Amino acid sequence: MTTILHTARRRSAILDHLRDGPLDKRDLLDRVAASRSTVDRAVEELLDTELARAVDGGYEATTAGVLALERSRAFDRDADAISTAAPALAPLWKESVIDVTFIRGADVSSIGNADAVGLLADLGSSIRNTDEIEGTFPQIARPSLLGPIRSRAGAGADVTFTLSRSLFETLASTFPGWLREVAVDGNGDLAVGPVPEYGLIVCRSGDEREAYLFVYDDGRLHAVLRNDGEAAAWAADRIAAVRAGASDCRERIEDGDADAGFTGVGDATPPFGEASAVAESIPDEGDERTDGLLASGYAIDDGKLRTPAFGTREACTVAFWMQPTDRGAGWQILLKWDHLVVALRRGELHGMVYDPDQEERRAYTAVPTPDIPDGRWQHVAYTYDESRARLYVDGERVDETEDDYPLRIDEIGAALGYHYRNRDAGVHDPTYEGRLYDARLYEVALSPDAIDRLVTATDPTAAVWDGS
Repeated sequence: MTTILHTARRRSAILDHLRDGPLDKRDLLDRVAASRSTVDRAVEELLDTELARAVDGGYEATTAGVLALERSRAFDRDADAISTAAPALAPLWKESVIDVTFIRGADVSSIGNADAVGLLADLGSSIRNTDEIEGTFPQIARPSLLGPIRSRAGAGADVTFTLSRSLFETLASTFPGWLREVAVDGNGDLAVGPVPEYGLIVCRSGDEREAYLFVYDDGRLHAVLRNDGEAAAWAADRIAAVRAGASDCRERIEDGDADAGFTGVGDATPPFGEASAVAESIPDEGDERTDGLLASGYAIDDGKLRTPAFGTREACTVAFWMQPTDRGAGWQILLKWDHLVVALRRGELHGMVYDPDQEERRAYTAVPTPDIPDGRWQHVAYTYDESRARLYVDGERVDETEDDYPLRIDEIGAALGYHYRNRDAGVHDPTYEGRLYDARLYEVALSPDAIDRLVTATDPTAAVWDGS
């Protein structure tokens, strides 16, 4: 059935001119690239639907015609905006509540594009200069933004965030000092509750508001959208609605006993499942992490062990302590970081980088599991720098191989003790039988001496923690 909006859209060229009427058909023929018969049919159709009327001097649009024309053009604009944003929004569930108001006129970029780098840099600048920050997050959008947020809260800016329970547990176990500096020492107000699967943040400076929406794809940042005006107003209302269903968490933060500089006993963190310690505090954006350390300790991802999202290029090191209960129990993932994997499989402990395009393993190193002592904690480290991969057990290099495969670890949380089974839906399969301890991710390939020092510094038998 043809509706008024369909008619207004199909006859928009004629109707647009009739807004400036009255015009007769000769005037219309001079203004549009159409035949006399086409103009005749268009005018008759507009008259029949009361989108135009006959008056002295020709024809003019009615009020209904003007409204229908504006609405049909808004429909086209929204359709274009949705089409542009569709790839960025693809990972979201159909139940996600996002108004087209936010998408209309938004800057949209997928991670990996140069525009996304610019948008994130702009967000960092907005945070550093804002009077008020409010947001809702299911996970950390960019760890490098934690420092500027902490600084603004300490400087008196209003910081109001609603966090998912898993994100709060991540911050409480990995960065409790950040929570305290924002919510207790600073001007922050943090709550925990059900949140959308996307992140949303609004920065206000004076009368200006700017909003950012973050789309995740199973732990990694997938896309960023930015908008202002009515879009920022919608974002603020959405954040307020989420906040209304959340619970304040200040008391729990105040009851915590770790500070920003606590590094555990002997620079070690306790075993997974025990009370947490912290490897180091979050630096401000732009600061370098000591020795290339990206993350250590552990985070919680809906009951699974998972680090915050980090990535690296050209070089990396992963290191952890393991105590498997059955080294021969099939394929057991010890650590999976994007396409880097350390696992027990087919009688070997191996470390490698998987090439998904060629479906082959690269930078492959391995040691037979019978060569690994049984019944005690063992330290495992894997390093790669696009020229040589090395595998270490208890600080001793047990295998190495040459390879020039380009290393690209996108920003995603490292899965500890399980495999990403379905990254789009975020469903995971736990595969490891045993215990893991003090997992660390680096953006550099540590030297043999550095690996040896790490083994000494993080020895589980030297740490003080509850449990055996």
